[in-house]
Amino acid sequence: MNKWEKYLFLHGEKQIRSMLPQTRLMTADHLQELLQKHGSIILKPIDGSGGRGILLVTSAENDRSLVQITLTRQTAANHELFSVLANEIMRDYIPYLNEIDIRQLLAASYIIQQRIPLVEAEDRPFDIRVMVQRKNDSPWTVTGKLAKWAGSGYAITNVNLGAAILPVETVLERSPLRKHSQKALLSHLDEAALLVARRFQQRFPGIRELGLDMCFDPQGNPWIIEVNFKPHDYLFLALEDQSMYQAIQEYRGKEGEN
Repeated sequence: MNKWEKYLFLHGEKQIRSMLPQTRLMTADHLQELLQKHGSIILKPIDGSGGRGILLVTSAENDRSLVQITLTRQTAANHELFSVLANEIMRDYIPYLNEIDIRQLLAASYIIQQRIPLVEAEDRPFDIRVMVQRKNDSPWTVTGKLAKWAGSGYAITNVNLGAAILPVETVLERSPLRKHSQKALLSHLDEAALLVARRFQQRFPGIRELGLDMCFDPQGNPWIIEVNFKPHDYLFLALEDQSMYQAIQEYRGKEGEN
């Protein structure tokens, strides 16, 4: 499943739907619709990973929008926004394509997503990687959680763009959510992750693990940003406490036993 297919599948579950950022395929109409509705959106490759190809668009004054690509920012008039983004995304192919081809390729290769206002810790946003695993027919279990804390100046939290790996509790204590019960926040996060795992098990009965990128909004509500079927575990090696990494390996090592 690509990002769009995962979104549609999860959106079909009522309990999960409210935790998903609104998502559309990239068309000029969808671009204007989501930008007007949410004020800030993210464009992602439908099959991308590692933060590559992500663009952040935010409404600005005087019918203009701010476009951010990693640390580079530029403004564009709203009536030219789709063309500006198309030129950025398809820059290597623009000379060889007509407008119809460009629009069809963008709709097939990019999604537009409501940007969830991530809680910040010391003026840097963070999200949370949650690992859920099971052994054979046993129930799903949350075996690990860590925070990805964006690098200075970055709006996204990918490690290859300078994000730091920290315990979730540490980052929560540095954020406005320290006023909330950590136990309650993390319990809601776990419940959401387990709902997602059980949902995907309906489609893929043999699935044994998932890695979810999740976040909290300023009100402490959990959101599901992305789901990975083949999550990397190396992020957990960056934590001083190796118990979660060891738990993940233990689940992987015994998944074929009865």
